[in-house]
Amino acid sequence: MLPFAFVVATAVSAQSAPCAATPPSATAACTKSSATTASAPGAVRADFAALVADFDAARRALQERITPSIVTVNTYIKVPDGVPYEGRWQVADESPFPGYAREKVASGILIDDKGTILCCRDPLTLEGDTFAEVYEIDTPTGARFECELIASEPTINLGILRVKLSEGQTLGDLVPATIGKSETVQLGDTVFAAADPFGSSRTFAQGAVMALPTASCYQADLTGSFIHSSMAIAPGAIGGALVNAKGEVIGILVPPPTANGAARPDPNPFVTYAMQIDTALGVGQALVEKRSNHSPWVGFSVLSQAELKARLRDDAKFDAMPKPVAGIYIDDLFDPSPAAKAGIRRGDFILELNGRRIASVVDFQQSLYYFSGSTVPVRYFRDGKELQAMVTIEKRPAEANRP
Repeated sequence: MLPFAFVVATAVSAQSAPCAATPPSATAACTKSSATTASAPGAVRADFAALVADFDAARRALQERITPSIVTVNTYIKVPDGVPYEGRWQVADESPFPGYAREKVASGILIDDKGTILCCRDPLTLEGDTFAEVYEIDTPTGARFECELIASEPTINLGILRVKLSEGQTLGDLVPATIGKSETVQLGDTVFAAADPFGSSRTFAQGAVMALPTASCYQADLTGSFIHSSMAIAPGAIGGALVNAKGEVIGILVPPPTANGAARPDPNPFVTYAMQIDTALGVGQALVEKRSNHSPWVGFSVLSQAELKARLRDDAKFDAMPKPVAGIYIDDLFDPSPAAKAGIRRGDFILELNGRRIASVVDFQQSLYYFSGSTVPVRYFRDGKELQAMVTIEKRPAEANRP
């Protein structure tokens, strides 16, 4: 089976330039042949039908490849004794957990053979932003596994579950997803949303990349850190995968960002947001180690030096700027914040946080979780000099949220 991208490129090339390689002596013959083909509607229809069949076969192959890595995520709520679920279909309320009923449904991505599931945080919570007691995943083949909540991140709406496997039990037909690189995504690329909510809302939607992230850091501009794609998804599709034409996961489907972390709107009908997979995995690694369920912060957002160079659109200006060999640029500052109180400014470069070298945006984001709640030394670069300040990594305040 040819890759989807190859089929598209080859077919378009063949249809649009039939005489591109024709020598001058054969131009007339080629023109005549083209005219003959154009005057044969039946042949054109057959060619088009064959082309569409190739497209469909490639899409089906892609769906078959990603499906074993996508799961349904079910959140259950405890039903108080004596409270009947009147007016509901019994099958819809069917539950493998006595005394519990399914409350929320979303999707998730299996990322390793240990049963680790990346998903969204919001579907894991109940009223009052409290966590449920029982979680379960359904596989595409109908197998069911109870899960435990490992960690979550409210600002970026990231959740991490792990399947509870008994001794000798396996994940069955589930296969860890193939992970791609967010940095390889280009404007206009064909992408697919793959998700598996409960019931008939299974999603496999094709679209194109409408907008690229303006920065990897989500601390100041959440929307700007997402990939924007031109397809619509069902509400239960959040937590599913954004995949490229190779079947590699490049993002996690998320609902539109909001300043109110307790209120997550349904997906838009005209654009789908995806958290970059690099961000999800980088933050997820720190979350798992810390078993954290809150958002740490120091009050600034950052750019890698590559992102700063792209933002300036002036190589000479970037080259002339005083900067360290390694380090990331402080792009925005919230005041009041721990960083502002410590004298750190916009335009500084962060070099180390509590002795941990900061060479990338992911390094910075992970460090916030590793040292959350501590007052740590932060080394930074300003006007050709290295300086140091003591900064407390606090819990992110609600007023700092900006969609």
